[in-house]
Formats: sequence, C-alpha cells, structure tokens
Amino acid sequence: MKKSFSLIELIIVIVIVAILYSSINFTLSNTSLNQAADKLINHINYTRHLAIKDNKMQYYPINGSIIEMNRSKYWFKQWWQLRISKTSNGDYFYEIFSDSPTNSDSTNFNKIGSHINEFAIDPYNNLYMDGNYNNPNKKLNLSYYNIKKILYNGNIFSSSIRIIFDGYGNCYISEGDKGDNGDINPYNIIKREPLLDVAKITLCQDDNCETNISLCISPKIGNTYLCN
Repeated sequence: MKKSFSLIELIIVIVIVAILYSSINFTLSNTSLNQAADKLINHINYTRHLAIKDNKMQYYPINGSIIEMNRSKYWFKQWWQLRISKTSNGDYFYEIFSDSPTNSDSTNFNKIGSHINEFAIDPYNNLYMDGNYNNPNKKLNLSYYNIKKILYNGNIFSSSIRIIFDGYGNCYISEGDKGDNGDINPYNIIKREPLLDVAKITLCQDDNCETNISLCISPKIGNTYLCN
C-alpha cells in the first residue's frame, strides 16, 4: 500500500509555503523601499553639499536687459536642487542640477538630448544625475525600486517636488513665481518660498500606500531623515 499525504497534512504544507512566500516577499519589498529611501536621503544631502561649495557667479551683464542686470547683481540664484518628477509612462525619477547663471552663454552647459541644465555628477559612477533623459544612471529612477506612488505631505504627487538649497545651505521648496528666469532677488521670501515646516515624502510600493516608507525634511536647513 502506497503512503500518501492526508488532506490535513497537505493543508499544513500549503499554509507553511504561503507563510514563507509572504515573509520572503515582504523582506524583499521592505529592502527595496529602504534602498530607495536611503538613496534619496543621501542625494538630498549631496545636493545641499553641492550648493554650499558652489562658487558660480556671473560678474557682469551680457547685455542691458533686466534679467542680465540682475544676474550680475545677485549671487548665483538658481542654486542646486533635487527635483522628483514623473515620466509620461508613470515612472518616478529624480535629478540633481543647478541652472546656469545665464542662458546667453552655452559654454558651461552639459547637454543631454534636448534637456540642457548643469547636472550633478554622481561621485560613485561618474554619470550625470539626470535619472531620466536617456541617461544610463537608471538607479535615479524610483520605479527601479518598484515605487508606484509618491505622497508629498500626505497629498498625491502632482507635477514635481523640488528640494532647493542656496549657498548657505538653506532649504527652499519653490523656485519662486519667476521660475528659471533668474530676475529676482533669491532671498525675497515672497518670491521664493523657504521651507518653514517639516516636509514629508512618502514612497509607496502599491496604489493604496499600504507598503510605504517616509522621509522627513527639516525646516530651514533641510536635514533629511526617516520618519513615521
């Protein structure tokens, strides 16, 4: 007579396999979430470092326009920023860049496709930190870590999230209502909004945000850390 498993034994085996699968799946998911958060935290800190050490300045106006006159009057205004964006395919990515002091001189531009900005260089692999524009630095694509949704202060991600640092390491969340034109005093808090309260970014691996991790950015200095 051949030995066979009883129904109860089969059920027990199935339950054990299901538990093991869930544990492994949760561990892998949790690992990728932490990797995404750790990388984002490190790169926000790197952005602040770049802003503090930057010494770019346009010493004289290229022409007599208001924009050019202001560009030479104020210290380099666009500063360094980490911008989280979303592709047309729904993938989240981020990039680190600092706009050139002037759009009248293209000699200092790094050109990637049709997207012209002064991107940071990743110190670990020497790649431009654009994350999306035909660049091989795919780990700046948050979808690489299975990120399905991003919340900013509890709200669904809209067009972009900007974390901007000036030369003193102060943190801002907006380029101001003049955008990239560079024709405003960078320290006019009416035009350019400083970060005055803790900002929270939540990375989710599902549409309901049940599997998530959050990082908080402290006001003024932009210190970034994991939070609940």
